[in-house]
Amino acid sequence: MGKWIVIGIAGATCSGKTTLAKKLHEKFKNSVLISQDSYFLAKDDPRHVHIPELNHHNWDILESLDMEKMHSDILEIMSSGGAGRKENDVQFLIVDGFLLFNYKPIFDLCDIRYFLELSREECERRRSRRVYDPPDVPRYFEVVVWPQYARYKKEIQEDEALVKGITFLDGTVNNDQTFQRILREITQKCQRN
Repeated sequence: MGKWIVIGIAGATCSGKTTLAKKLHEKFKNSVLISQDSYFLAKDDPRHVHIPELNHHNWDILESLDMEKMHSDILEIMSSGGAGRKENDVQFLIVDGFLLFNYKPIFDLCDIRYFLELSREECERRRSRRVYDPPDVPRYFEVVVWPQYARYKKEIQEDEALVKGITFLDGTVNNDQTFQRILREITQKCQRN
């Protein structure tokens, strides 16, 4: 069975994670793409944390996601190998999500890790142009989205083992430039292995 290189792309909401992940998936024909957004709990799931002051669920915490299922799916993909693959073939697993690196089992699986950062102002501006299901309620960004992002980013930055394994990138840099940089780094890693 060939080797997997797992690329994790995390960071602020609306920072360009999914766009980068899709570009990498298109570039590497021998890749699989998994999005953390596919693992949100159903709207009526009793495990959701409800915010009484907003009368809305908190969708910006790990508890709003089935991370065990995501981890299990990643392991299953990596163990499946893929039809017709040779022993020395390299295959890429690209994983994107806003809380990837705060879930250690997935952090540990990633060979290459990127975290896209945004300022509060830019993040709020971008988020205000998006439509979510369920939709953001008034004040959701300032009460939930930004404080949760700041909390999770701080957790990563205060953990030496986590922070040294992550490349932090400016999410306001042109997406094509960021893509080219990541592509060069992945290519270099493949050449070393």
